[in-house]
Amino acid sequence: MTTTTTATTATVVPGLLEQLRALPDDAFTRVQYIAPQVGCFNGCAMCSQFAGRDAWGLTREGLTGLFTALGQVAAERDLAVASGRIHRPRVVFPYLDNDIGSYPHLDHYAELARDVLGVKLRISTVGYSSRSARLTAMHERLVAEHTGSFDGVRFSITPYTLGYTGRSGTDRQAYVDDLAAGLRTYRPLLDALGHGAATAACELRFAPLVGIGELTDTHIDGHHVLATGPHLLISRHPGAGELPETVIERLDEHTQPVYSRPGAVYLHIRSETAAPTAATVRAALDGTLAMPHRAREVRLHRFTNADGPYWAADPDFHPDGTFTALHLYPATSVRPNSGYTDATRPFLNTLLAHKRARGLGRRDEFERATGTDVDAVLDVLAARAKGLEPVDAAAAAHLREQVHPQVAAYAAALERAGYPPRLFFSRAFTIDTGQIVNQGRAEHLFRGLTGTNGEPMTPREERGFGQASLSTVRGPIWRITPLPLTPTGRLPIAVAGKKNQATSAPSLLVEELDPCHLSPVMRTTGCRLRRHVLTLPDGFIEHTSMAQGRAVFALPGLPAS
Repeated sequence: MTTTTTATTATVVPGLLEQLRALPDDAFTRVQYIAPQVGCFNGCAMCSQFAGRDAWGLTREGLTGLFTALGQVAAERDLAVASGRIHRPRVVFPYLDNDIGSYPHLDHYAELARDVLGVKLRISTVGYSSRSARLTAMHERLVAEHTGSFDGVRFSITPYTLGYTGRSGTDRQAYVDDLAAGLRTYRPLLDALGHGAATAACELRFAPLVGIGELTDTHIDGHHVLATGPHLLISRHPGAGELPETVIERLDEHTQPVYSRPGAVYLHIRSETAAPTAATVRAALDGTLAMPHRAREVRLHRFTNADGPYWAADPDFHPDGTFTALHLYPATSVRPNSGYTDATRPFLNTLLAHKRARGLGRRDEFERATGTDVDAVLDVLAARAKGLEPVDAAAAAHLREQVHPQVAAYAAALERAGYPPRLFFSRAFTIDTGQIVNQGRAEHLFRGLTGTNGEPMTPREERGFGQASLSTVRGPIWRITPLPLTPTGRLPIAVAGKKNQATSAPSLLVEELDPCHLSPVMRTTGCRLRRHVLTLPDGFIEHTSMAQGRAVFALPGLPAS
């Protein structure tokens, strides 16, 4: 029998209490993800967590019962929930393979987190439907009543969320309207938290620019030469040996990678017609190359990941804050294809150039920015696409078809939400995180340039979630979440998600995770981590199918009709 009262009084769930008492202390002190829901209606093709298309979430009664029981057992042991982590201690993340913006009881979650568990929330969302009266009212209450319950809020701006794509009956303009409504509602909370990547920001992550084709690795006139697609790299100095391997030795005090080698100086030629021949190499080095091209000097490194060796030209930020990394991959026994990823960040680079032209440093705020300045950035992106066409048609198409529309949609959402143009330029609020990374479903978007899911493909990814990342010293973390529920106990992965075993009785998953890959197996050792499945009372979990979710506007980007 379950008796539910208010958030701050006892909810007696004897069976759940007994099961929670059997858990190790770490499950309470090192928990990071207390996700009240699994599954996501947004269907992102790059979903890092393999989310299923249906959602199973804790009901309001289930949420109260779980949090009260967690709080009671933690108090019995004199444990402070989420206090044992060095990363955001006393903060929980209510999401992993779900979008918390569509969870209808998030305001109640925030209340329970504050009053029962004594923790704050860090949330990330692609937005929610302004056409859902229920969700709109809930988010308005959340912002009005629970500002003090938050540690951080991130709006994720991605080209893969269903509403942005316009597929399956969604509409991009409706998505922009929904994003604008969410930003408008959350503005008081974002301002109260203070803008920054760790507190309150919009993060833009872009589709990767991938080229598949033969990779030439040879020596011509004593110079090392690499060529694939429109990219030709020639060592400035002759040498017969292989480029020595670079490793990330550590992260510095600013959490940036420190490389074991400075990289070798190469000439990077970008051209649709520059073949790796002796005549081309000589002309390029002499500065007499007659064909349409662009040339720059780069520092080239050779790295190795689980798929094999690869090269990276200028793999990190330049002193002026711009980013122009190029990665070249040979096919190996593990890596199916050869080719390149051009990880240049055109949006970031254009923002910085626009500020620089107005006498501002890369870290300066552009307080006097106007809508004309925003339009100028969009115009420059369009012009750069046109300028690239003769030398790199793929990059031109990527700018024109991927980057420009995404930035334009973001700019429109900010304007409709009433945000000042200066925030479009603010390094604290508008964060270009570059191309998507090789996690979850994103693997297939790299078209065979990786053969290992979750393996860092670049030095920046290695810094983010590889063996050189901060996560490696943080130690295992824990996740608590309901599991998909169906009478047969069997569901397709597309419906339930890859991380969640379907059950035939209401169940709660409590599992330990590798902090780098959010997997229940430590990748470095192959050891499976601790996992517990607890039984929940009836009525604690509710299922919402994709069709039902669409009917009640449980995802952004659905037109009113």
